[in-house]
Amino acid sequence: MHAAVVQSAAAQPQVREAVVSASAGSPARFPTKFHVKHVTPLKTQDNRGTCWDFATIGPLEQSYRAQGVRHGWLAPDEFVAFSEQAYGAEVLRLCAGPAGSPQQVACLIPGNEIWKNSTEGGESAELYYLVNGLKDAVFPASVCPYAPESGSDSLCAGLTPQKRATNPLRFSLRRMDTLYEPVAVKHALLRDRRAMSLTTAMPYVSYYYPCVGALAGDPRCDPASPACTLCPAELPQTTCCVPVRGRENYNMNGEFLTSAGMAVEGGHVMTLVGFNDLFRTQQGHTGGFILKNSWWDGVHPALGPAHARGSHSAKYWLQEVSDWEERRMCPNSHNPENWYQCGDFGEVIERNADSGTRVPLPLARTSVGNFTEGIESCLSAETALYAKTNLQPLRLRCTDARYCLEDADVTYFARNATDYGDRMQVMCFYEHNGATRATNELCLPPLLAQQIAYILSPVDDEVLPNDPDVCGHYFYPYEVLQQYASKFGNFYVNNFDVQWHPQSYAANAKHFPLLDYTEVVTSTRKQNAYDFVGPFPFARVVAAEDLPKAAGAS
Repeated sequence: MHAAVVQSAAAQPQVREAVVSASAGSPARFPTKFHVKHVTPLKTQDNRGTCWDFATIGPLEQSYRAQGVRHGWLAPDEFVAFSEQAYGAEVLRLCAGPAGSPQQVACLIPGNEIWKNSTEGGESAELYYLVNGLKDAVFPASVCPYAPESGSDSLCAGLTPQKRATNPLRFSLRRMDTLYEPVAVKHALLRDRRAMSLTTAMPYVSYYYPCVGALAGDPRCDPASPACTLCPAELPQTTCCVPVRGRENYNMNGEFLTSAGMAVEGGHVMTLVGFNDLFRTQQGHTGGFILKNSWWDGVHPALGPAHARGSHSAKYWLQEVSDWEERRMCPNSHNPENWYQCGDFGEVIERNADSGTRVPLPLARTSVGNFTEGIESCLSAETALYAKTNLQPLRLRCTDARYCLEDADVTYFARNATDYGDRMQVMCFYEHNGATRATNELCLPPLLAQQIAYILSPVDDEVLPNDPDVCGHYFYPYEVLQQYASKFGNFYVNNFDVQWHPQSYAANAKHFPLLDYTEVVTSTRKQNAYDFVGPFPFARVVAAEDLPKAAGAS
């Protein structure tokens, strides 16, 4: 890997002194949590391998905004969106040259393709190596809107010679520190208080079905057979497990995770914006970094990859909001864990908890009669009000005919979910036909939440979108980072010390009459902010004049 200014062991005491002096009057240690200010909203890379592009523009936008607010050139809620499309095209232009040329040496990095005129895989460090060509070649988003289609790497019709010559955006890059371990990264975050670019390996992970029930007779469950896969330590019930390989290394809560069987898929670059040493993930890891990602939320995104995903606000990872308040910002409607459950009164139900012998696995459907107590609860106006107020989908539709009925008259209601095996769930639903008024109970086989999200989906008018102004953040536990780094390597953080020239801001346009600020103004936007009072997202202190008067009071 290329490296620029690498912090050595000798430099560490200086970093520690800087942090301690900045925290005068407090104990000489890290705070338990921290978040960079002026982080700009989520933008998505869609079906292209341009994560490195977004993780470069992210820190550039944040530094531009922070300096603009500090000098009074931007309002606190304003930011200027930069063009990832134009940046990628400019990097390709600057990387072009004969083999062995300085630019080809800077751009030829194993695993990426920017040296072959493709943005499919790159490195945020190119900002440093190509700075003499890029320092005045970052452009407002309106010049070149992002093209999500593959093969549009160099497309930038709006970047005319005139736009290039009159572009006000100009910066200097005073240094780039490359950091390789979490403590140094936290030092730098606290000292410099700016967004950074984090590179990490991305593995495929495996999940495991224990050899119980009907699966116990499978040849793969014979300990004497070479087909036996030993269960991971967290599944000690049986000797052999049936693995499901090649799954995503994150859950629908936006948490990166590990497994007993990991195989490297590639790499990913994200914008590092903070940390929380106290947050505990669903997998049980405590503490980690907060990252602004560049992925879609939900399922079946237009032009996006077929993955079921979810993300959160930075406030959620900092543990500064309630779950209810978080759903006001990032409802993650496609996550089955967020579906409103109704009609579960604790009676014994028939459930297929058998792992079966194949994937997809068998399911169970049981008749529960017409309008029993459970389905009546799900169909009630009171339940609909609770679900709507709680910002959770209630009515679901089938999206996979192999498991459920794709019938316009059929509505599904989540009833309950039971943990099973390796981070899977057995989830049961009411299957209600509005035309015949018949109701069945459907229990899916043990599946991951990502799999369930592709079987059932909220009806269209109950899908609440995540707000990109605040959502898009993932949590990268320190333990997960260490496991990835020790097994696959390729972890580092680039910390860019960027200074923006005053000419870059529209507030100073009168001082630079030869520059065109039209695109800067067009790309200036306001970011939503959410201020909650207590744990309830809609509640406020009721004014005295609005309270009901006591009987007999004047």
